[in-house]
Amino acid sequence: MKFMGYPRPDGKVGARNHVGVMATVGCVNEVVLPICHQIKGTVPVTHQQGCLTVTSDLELVQQTLINLGKNPNLAAILLVSLGCESVFPNEIRDEIARSKKPVELINMHQLGGSIKTITTGCEIAEQMVLDASEIHRQEFDASELIVGCKCGSSDATSGLSSNLAVGEVADMLVKEGGTFLFGEVCDIMGSEQILARRSVSKETGQKVIDAVNRLIDMAESAGADVVGCQLTEGNKKGGITTVAEKAIGATTKAGSTAPQGFINYGETPSGKGLWIIPTPGRGFENLTGLAAAGAVVHLFTTGLGAPEGHPVMPVIKLTGNINTWNRLNTHMDFNVSSIIDGTETIEEAGRRLFKELLKVASGKLTKAEVLRYDESMNILTYGPVI
Repeated sequence: MKFMGYPRPDGKVGARNHVGVMATVGCVNEVVLPICHQIKGTVPVTHQQGCLTVTSDLELVQQTLINLGKNPNLAAILLVSLGCESVFPNEIRDEIARSKKPVELINMHQLGGSIKTITTGCEIAEQMVLDASEIHRQEFDASELIVGCKCGSSDATSGLSSNLAVGEVADMLVKEGGTFLFGEVCDIMGSEQILARRSVSKETGQKVIDAVNRLIDMAESAGADVVGCQLTEGNKKGGITTVAEKAIGATTKAGSTAPQGFINYGETPSGKGLWIIPTPGRGFENLTGLAAAGAVVHLFTTGLGAPEGHPVMPVIKLTGNINTWNRLNTHMDFNVSSIIDGTETIEEAGRRLFKELLKVASGKLTKAEVLRYDESMNILTYGPVI
């Protein structure tokens, strides 16, 4: 199977051709956003991190920013620095430059304030967009695709329909030689042994189990029970009673393929196939982790209707709840309620979804992109704010 993508100098292939304007620290989000609102073809990479957290979290944020900058959907990167942050903007710039894409860094302290920084940033971004516009789509095998997945605002229909359709796509993509990323530790909980048993190595399986145990321990240290509870009111209203129960349906997004490996948040896979990444359940940090891992398209299942997208990659929203499809149609991209009403098999819905995935990878816009419901994001941290 083929799609039309953008070739990158490092050999990777993008589904979009954006210029990313990236904040190195949350203090300059108000500089990044005006640049992107002024210059068509740019996307804002904003967040609330970059300073006054523990060292391990600063290292995690820096690595995540580097790999976000390397995502194939970004043709070039303009880094915006305040000048006193705790991450190292020069290192971020130099590491992104290893992907051989254009990258420039501007410093608000050096330029003399936000107005001058916005003006300078607009001038640089304008030229970057003009240069990127000369890059044209070419035909590539589906093996070049890296696809992420998650579920959000789930209900009882998710595990009976949309998650199963995504699992079919995961198997199809891996069979084509592509890469599929599966995460959400809270949605693995209760099914971790299933993933561990079918992993290609005992080491990978143990890492999956360890990730779940770490989440349980971390929650218990804060006085919370994440095994016997349900984390969101929406999930309860949708008919899901516990996180463990939700995991039975959520894990089906990984299909039936054996996980090839386990990568940490902020890292990229070293090969093809199905990879496990310990992203959190919350969408802002989750989607960022998958984009940093290289995902160029994302499959987001929802029962009740989660609307958010992501600035770096298109997010396909699919639901198996016919009421959600009818009520929130302006946000939903794909309807698989046919699985529930019996007019389509899981395999048929999966093949139809795979075709939609190739269309979006080739340039078809998602609802979140059209609505500009795709500017918010954040980066995962584990420790306290200092």
